[in-house]
Amino acid sequence: MYPWDGKNIYFMGFMGTGKSKVGRAFARLLGRPFADSDDLIVARAGMPVEQIFKQRGEEEFRVLEDEIVDEISRRSQWVISLGGGAVLRQANWEKLQTSGLTICLEASLEVLASRLARKNDRPLVRGLSGEALHNRIQELYSARAQVYARANYHFQSREEVSAAELAEEIFLYLRDEP
Repeated sequence: MYPWDGKNIYFMGFMGTGKSKVGRAFARLLGRPFADSDDLIVARAGMPVEQIFKQRGEEEFRVLEDEIVDEISRRSQWVISLGGGAVLRQANWEKLQTSGLTICLEASLEVLASRLARKNDRPLVRGLSGEALHNRIQELYSARAQVYARANYHFQSREEVSAAELAEEIFLYLRDEP
């Protein structure tokens, strides 16, 4: 018996930790379906996350996110990548804990800043660079750290390890867990 038997597996953590790539690779290892909560939100809204934030605001995005979390928590034996803020609302957290395992991907401030500086599609850090980006990452991460700490498992996302390699590392750890 494995810790994931009969459960969803939720990849959570801060933006830029690689949740989608690692989650997708992990799903392939288990032969399970994969979903990305942000992709589901985009499909429902008919517009990119950035545009949802711009036109409807963060609160409307969070409402859509709550709906998606409710729906995915009713699935069985999926691997799901969650948006960085999906776990912040207590009702969402309870649904996720009831229906699956949570795996938090973490990364150093330097790795996050490097990854986020290369992308311009993250509304909460859009247009920031250098010290301003570092400060915003620290501010957001500090506000979320307590929730992220509640995950069932924690793994470090590193630049020198590919998503597939990290997925395999997680798989082997969970498979062999005492």
